[in-house]
Amino acid sequence: MRGDLNDTGIERVFLWRHAVIPAFWMALILWFHAIPGTDLPQPAFFQVFHLDKLMHLVMFALLSSSVFIALGKSGVIRKYKWFAALGLIFYGIGLEFAQDLWFIERYASVADMIADGLGVLLGRLAFRAIYGCWN
Repeated sequence: MRGDLNDTGIERVFLWRHAVIPAFWMALILWFHAIPGTDLPQPAFFQVFHLDKLMHLVMFALLSSSVFIALGKSGVIRKYKWFAALGLIFYGIGLEFAQDLWFIERYASVADMIADGLGVLLGRLAFRAIYGCWN
């Protein structure tokens, strides 16, 4: 199929260097979720403009696009795009529950889970638009 990253039909060997950027984003997002609530700024504009939700959306969009780029460069985007998307959504949900259970003064938020899921979708759409890969 023209425009597909894997249009040759040849599956390439997975190179671990393709996983470095997604692993970096996953670790960074985990670190942001683990910051104690007492250390976070509490100005009113965070609540008024919902900047927290925007941050969730952007972080997961960057993570998602990096994962899809790595899958595309490995030639397995067609096989694993749904597994990757679901895995990222479950990662966001898991982090929210981890905040509620283990992190100090942090609480799970359904709105944050939705923002994470929308970020995954936005990252997928950005990947498709930039690479012209409409599979």
